[in-house]
Amino acid sequence: LDLANTRVTGQLSDLVEYFRGSLTSLILHGTAVTGNLVDITKMDFIRQVDLSSTRVVGQLTADWRGRCPRLKMLQLQNSSVQFAPVGKHFGDLTKFATHPAGEILPELSYLDLSNCPVNSPIENLLLPLAMCNRLRFLLADGSGVFGAVPRLRKVSAIIDDQREDGFTFPLCRRLLSLDLSYNNVSWLSDLFGMPGAGRMIFRENHQINLSPGLLTQSLRQGIILDLRGTELRKKEEALQLVQEGGLQTTDMYAYRDEVAGYTCKDVVSMIIQVTPHKFLPETLCKCLPGWRGQGTMCQVCPANKFSDELGLDTCKSCPANSTAPEGSTKLADCKCQFGDLHDGACSCDKHQTLRDGNCVLCSKLHLQCNKTGSLASTAKPELSHIRLEAKAEEAYRCLPPVVGQRCPGSEECGVGYTGTLCAACAEGFWATGGTCQPCGEANSKTVGILAFVGVAAVAAAFLAYYRASGQQAPQQTTVKMLLQGLMLRQGPVLLQLVQLWSVLSQLQQRSSSGKKLPEVPYLETLQLTTTELQNSLNLQCRFHAETVRTLAALSSPLAPLLLLGCCAALELYQGGLGVNAALKALTLLYIGGASSTAELLSCQSEDGDGKNLGNFAFRKAIRHLSCSQNDGVAFWVNAVGSSSAVAYVVLIPLFLAGVMVRQHFVCQEARLCNAYAKEEPRQITIRVRTLPAEVSEVRPKRLLAAAAAHMATYCRGKRLVQLHDGFVTISESQEVEEVQQDQLDELDVVKLTADTETSKKIDALRSRRLAEMLTERIMLDETEDRLMIGSKPLLCKYTLCQDIWMDVAMKLFAVALVSCGSMADGWKWAFALSLGMAVLVGVCQPYMQPQVSKLQSLSCLGLALASVAFVYDCAWLARAALVAPVMLLLWQVRCPDCMEALAERLYKELQSELPKLERGESHAVLVKQLRF
Repeated sequence: LDLANTRVTGQLSDLVEYFRGSLTSLILHGTAVTGNLVDITKMDFIRQVDLSSTRVVGQLTADWRGRCPRLKMLQLQNSSVQFAPVGKHFGDLTKFATHPAGEILPELSYLDLSNCPVNSPIENLLLPLAMCNRLRFLLADGSGVFGAVPRLRKVSAIIDDQREDGFTFPLCRRLLSLDLSYNNVSWLSDLFGMPGAGRMIFRENHQINLSPGLLTQSLRQGIILDLRGTELRKKEEALQLVQEGGLQTTDMYAYRDEVAGYTCKDVVSMIIQVTPHKFLPETLCKCLPGWRGQGTMCQVCPANKFSDELGLDTCKSCPANSTAPEGSTKLADCKCQFGDLHDGACSCDKHQTLRDGNCVLCSKLHLQCNKTGSLASTAKPELSHIRLEAKAEEAYRCLPPVVGQRCPGSEECGVGYTGTLCAACAEGFWATGGTCQPCGEANSKTVGILAFVGVAAVAAAFLAYYRASGQQAPQQTTVKMLLQGLMLRQGPVLLQLVQLWSVLSQLQQRSSSGKKLPEVPYLETLQLTTTELQNSLNLQCRFHAETVRTLAALSSPLAPLLLLGCCAALELYQGGLGVNAALKALTLLYIGGASSTAELLSCQSEDGDGKNLGNFAFRKAIRHLSCSQNDGVAFWVNAVGSSSAVAYVVLIPLFLAGVMVRQHFVCQEARLCNAYAKEEPRQITIRVRTLPAEVSEVRPKRLLAAAAAHMATYCRGKRLVQLHDGFVTISESQEVEEVQQDQLDELDVVKLTADTETSKKIDALRSRRLAEMLTERIMLDETEDRLMIGSKPLLCKYTLCQDIWMDVAMKLFAVALVSCGSMADGWKWAFALSLGMAVLVGVCQPYMQPQVSKLQSLSCLGLALASVAFVYDCAWLARAALVAPVMLLLWQVRCPDCMEALAERLYKELQSELPKLERGESHAVLVKQLRF
């Protein structure tokens, strides 16, 4: 009767009563039939019963003994049948009998209790069926059985009310498959003596304990033992089988659990079927990358750590200054906060370096980063750069010249250099021209020594001239003598040009190349300072170099001032002698002293690229001395520098200003006199008149001065001069010489462009100026004022004594140019000041000889061009600015005479004949400019 999956309902007992004597197969699968399983016992001929997925209940009881003798297949899966006896029923059914009336289901071969609510110990299920000698398949998966699987072989049992030892139940001889999956079986001690290819299935039992040797027995007898999803309580035998090769495993890790974080090798066996992470987790399984632990006990790697291999016990930490999310599986997952990963560490790429937590271009820090991972504190500086201190993260450009030799691109200065920016010279080297030379090469300065000797010779000649200028002039003046006088007046101008040109050469440090012109060190010798003197004599190699340089730097500003002090002592010895010597010393030494003072007080606060040095600034003159120091040597440096600065900037200009004020009162009478001429046929009468309030008698020398000025302006050729009471006459000689074109003054552009009347006014003003000049000379000769006596050579350098303001202006101009050398935009100020001074000198023409005024104006213009040339590395322009005044001087050699010199020469000739003229005699003079 097959009613499977129909809508049949009702009691099983009713159906059994109706068909009890005729049915052999009853299939009620999937119906709503209810009842008790025991009702089947009433069917004597039944062979197959399928009550799966029905509502039938019940369990084995003693009523089953001797019943259903032909039943072979009983399918109860997914029903409500408990089946396993409990309590007294279990006790009754474990009294085994071998006679037909006591047997339980003797012909049963297939029993399926899958998913039935057996919920009993396993022995309650197996022992009642132990005498079934035909049962081959027993399926009880998911039936809720638990506990140990009872032994059915070689046990002590009561059979037919008699105890038998070593008894083996018939179930062991016939059973081919026992399925106890998805239960809670805890112990298996025997394989029931199953034949080969028998199956004992214990899938998904939480944890099972196998008797020792059971796995080996299974492999040897070929009994399939399915332990998939079941954990072994004791793993020693399993581990031994795997290690000895009894159980083969896969080479690769085939099983993978992404959630739990592990992977396992599988067991390659058709006999023992296992789940590797349950069977031998510590041996077959390892944690996945991104996890840590042993076997299957894995934990995900925390943030900022990673594992890149299977089976790591601990996660690896990310490199410093990098972060990574949880579960990172490789080093590349660690993301650097700066740069990239190089050799397992966060570092900057090639040509970059780490500074303040960021990667920056090494070129900005002037460092060499030729490999990855460079650190700003250890990377080598670029060529021409050096660190200010060890481990500093930035290099600074060294100062010119020879920056590559001074800073060779390493942690140390070049040979012979030391200190901040390698600016100072090491022991055994001497400083010259901004470089450090070995003391063994001291002879290379021979040229400097010769230059210093040459300057000394020029100075001696200069002093000799001024000494000779106080003596009586010879009667006859030659062109050679005029040239010598002109050269001595032009010499100080050229010396001043060279001194200021070498001062402006400091601007070349701010140029792109920073290289000094090779002639600069030798021209610096003309500064005439003690620093240049010790360089020339190479004292640094004879004594302690640092001490020599310090003393030279301190004495360079003081030496001219001390010399001026000595001149004061000379003034006490002879009136005017000290003043005269002081003014001559200032002409030679003022610029060098002012420059030395500025250098002594100046701090090198910038490197070669103009970058601020901060606390590492050092003195330019004493390079081993920090600007932040205020004690010891620094105290004396500040004291000497400040006092010298006051002297050069304030006291000396005030002294010259005092001379200018004093001459104003001494020579005032010359400005009150007025000479006028009356022309008559072949004769000119010249009278001198003072202001109306002045009633003093006009002296003969004033008349002769007026006559000389008039002749120098208007006359050429031979003239007869005769002195009268209160006037002087100038008449033509019988031997009048025609005025030749080559005897006229040099071309006067103003007169050429003016009309006749204006030209006459210009001549009149010039004549008056010459007369005033000669009158001032007379007063200077007659004065007894010490200051004026000593200042006479200086005052006579100018046309009028009041033009001495130019000397004050030149001193201040020199101080200004010296200051420009240390200013950021100093070249602009130097250019403006020099250009302005060139225009001022060219317009005012203050010097007695126009040649000197032109030379001074061109020299100032050359300094303006030199300031630009040094900044923009235009060597030819800088040299041209220096050579152009020399070329002008050579051009002026052809005509060393001038109208002022002619007037002075005529006056001296008339003065020498004054006794003769006072007797009323006439004197013939030749009015002629001298030329080569």
